[in-house]
Amino acid sequence: MVPNIMINPKKTVKQLIFFAKREFREKRPFNVRVLRMKSERIFTKGGPLKVLSISQTPSAYYLVLVEYENYLRIYYYSKDGLSLGARNFEVDKNLLQKINKSSVVEYKFPK
Repeated sequence: MVPNIMINPKKTVKQLIFFAKREFREKRPFNVRVLRMKSERIFTKGGPLKVLSISQTPSAYYLVLVEYENYLRIYYYSKDGLSLGARNFEVDKNLLQKINKSSVVEYKFPK
């Protein structure tokens, strides 16, 4: 029998904020943001009053976005706080707009 493990989102966010503070303190980027990804709507049925709406949560539930002068480093995390890897991207306004539209800011450095 599989034990029922409850995921505590507050604890996960606290761990990610601790990681983000350490990144900001050690590497001195312009800013560091902890983001939670919004679920995206796949299917909607109904008129003005929705009868059925199905949405999907992305596999990378949290992002830690570290912004430097020439590039961005994005760390991906699952819903329970497990690291899914990281990637570097060139600074691009379109990429930043897409990330801002599809996410909610949980924490930001510097304030």
